Amino acid sequence: MNLLRRLLPCAAAAIAALLVSSSPAAAEERCFSDDFMFGSATAAYQVEGAYEEGGRTSSIWDDFCRDKNLSCANVADDFYHRYSSDIKLMADDGLQSFRFSISWSRAMTWNNATRRMEANPEGIAFYHDLIDNMLSNNIKPILTLYHWDLPSALQDELTPKGWLSEEIIDHFVDYATLIFQEFGQKLDFWTTFNEPSSFITAGYGSGAHAPGFTDSEVNTYIVTHNVMRSHAKAVHKFREFRDAGVVRSTARIGIVLVAHYSYPLDETNAADVAAAARALEFDYGWYLEPMISGDYPAVMREVVGDRLPTFTAEESALLKGSYDLFMMNHYASKSVTDCNSTTSQTSCDSLALGYAKDRGVDDSRAPEGYRNSSRNSAGELNCAWFTAYPPGYLALMKWVSAHDPSAELLLTENGWCGNEEVENEDQMWYYKNYLEQVYKAVTEESIKVIGYTAWSYLDNYEWGSFEPRFGLYYVDFPSEIGSPDYVTAEASDLNRIARPAAKWFSQLAKTKCLPEDSSSSSSSSSASASTSTSEPVVCMDAGL
Repeated sequence: MNLLRRLLPCAAAAIAALLVSSSPAAAEERCFSDDFMFGSATAAYQVEGAYEEGGRTSSIWDDFCRDKNLSCANVADDFYHRYSSDIKLMADDGLQSFRFSISWSRAMTWNNATRRMEANPEGIAFYHDLIDNMLSNNIKPILTLYHWDLPSALQDELTPKGWLSEEIIDHFVDYATLIFQEFGQKLDFWTTFNEPSSFITAGYGSGAHAPGFTDSEVNTYIVTHNVMRSHAKAVHKFREFRDAGVVRSTARIGIVLVAHYSYPLDETNAADVAAAARALEFDYGWYLEPMISGDYPAVMREVVGDRLPTFTAEESALLKGSYDLFMMNHYASKSVTDCNSTTSQTSCDSLALGYAKDRGVDDSRAPEGYRNSSRNSAGELNCAWFTAYPPGYLALMKWVSAHDPSAELLLTENGWCGNEEVENEDQMWYYKNYLEQVYKAVTEESIKVIGYTAWSYLDNYEWGSFEPRFGLYYVDFPSEIGSPDYVTAEASDLNRIARPAAKWFSQLAKTKCLPEDSSSSSSSSSASASTSTSEPVVCMDAGL
């Protein structure tokens, strides 16, 4: 009887442990579909380097970084020379897609006699080799035509300059036509522009980015008008080529848009609710709505008035439906209030002339529970704008998808603004929690998300600086990186070192299932502990 009393607790403990290990909660895997794409992203100017090789000519960023005494990307990650090993690394990590951009000033050069851009054979050959390398490693290319690096010639030779000129539309269509013809039979995913709101508001509003224009009530709207008409005409050409067999019949095209998700600072305050809605329309609807209805958002028409350009009937018809899928970037969320409200910490007068003043919100705060970016060696935030709040990711997906629930959604950028730390716990937190939101979008909200693209695969040039680091892989930049005189990397420079998040993301990409985190093991431990008694239990071998 004593032996039985001693064996009963052991049996109970064994059964409890078995129940815990085999319970649905413990065994349930949270997996994406087999065809869901996990990939990473870069952009030409941010990683390629080789700024004077292969027939490449200067871009507005080569000029801007020198004019403003900022770090330049002469070498960057030296991807131009190291792409083969980088693609192999992606393949080893199990990635299924890689988003990259074509450098317009590498693919084409200015012909002063014809006053047109013409193909640069060396540049075209490089991108053929790059794409072929991806395909041989079973990685799907996602090609971006324009990621902010306008050729200097198109900035200098057009009047008004660059994107302010209507002439730029035909130049962009010429460029898109060349790229469609060259690579149309090699890939399925295309995008015309990356984040037009970013390069337009920073380049033609605040002046923080190339070409650095400021102090205008209309420039941001003029440039957007030219960009959207360029997009519509390029998509029209793409579809003509698809019908003619120049590009794959399975190929699809869109435009990559971005926004913070804007929450009302006070959800019970009608003015705050209106400010949050207005911010989303100014940030994302500015580009999405013309593709849905053929015109800019009604709130922009109301606020901006006759400073907002008008589409012709033909342009409107060309814009409507000028997407085969939605492509969305997202990094952060904000709590907003009207700049005129009593709770605003930003006066309307302090906002930049034009777009920012018309938008009219204070978005200096974020929802409770957000995280700021990592800090640099001086203790400053590496990205002052960056406020990570995972639920905002799902909220923006729902907002975008509601405009056309039938459209598939490719998540084209998302990642943590880090620093030089390799072991960055915040980066791991970011990916775990943001991918949870993607899983919810698919399984709970039935949003047609087809892929997730991490920004970025490598630490890279972040528009004037190498200090913000978004890479899954740490890059060992030399001290002279960013100098306008630094043009050639040593073989020992720029080593790629996997961060913990890279290993976690690799497991996700290979299994298509969210890796179990520490919460699973802790819950199992507590469950096992609950089966113990007040007296120590000594379990004997079954043979006794």
